[in-house]
Amino acid sequence: MPKNNKDITARECTRIPKEIQIEIKKVEYPLSNKSEEDGISKDIAKQGICFTTPTQYEPGKMLSLNMKINGWHRHRKGLKTILSNELSETDILTVIAEVVWTKASADGNDYDIGVKFINVYEDDMIALEKYFSSMLTDD
Repeated sequence: MPKNNKDITARECTRIPKEIQIEIKKVEYPLSNKSEEDGISKDIAKQGICFTTPTQYEPGKMLSLNMKINGWHRHRKGLKTILSNELSETDILTVIAEVVWTKASADGNDYDIGVKFINVYEDDMIALEKYFSSMLTDD
């Protein structure tokens, strides 16, 4: 647990500029198997992601995001990791996220959406944290 607000701010501000393809679905009933739309991230952090999309999602809206992040799966443990390394250089991370903020993008045609990750498999979160640590130390 962080000791003060400064610790929280420092942790939440560690964002990595990275373009990631994202498949976006609203989490609402009835559930749909179809992707609603695609987006491109502007930056990503352990706690969330900022992406650009044509749709304006309101704060509080729940989204399912399938993110194609090259190399993050190498930090996972177990047989699936070995097979993934053999079969693919890209792995998809699926998370449930909550929209925190939305604003018109600089071009005026799309929206920048900021979300926080709400539900991520524990093993995937551990792998994502290791992926971020490796990216920060590679700089």
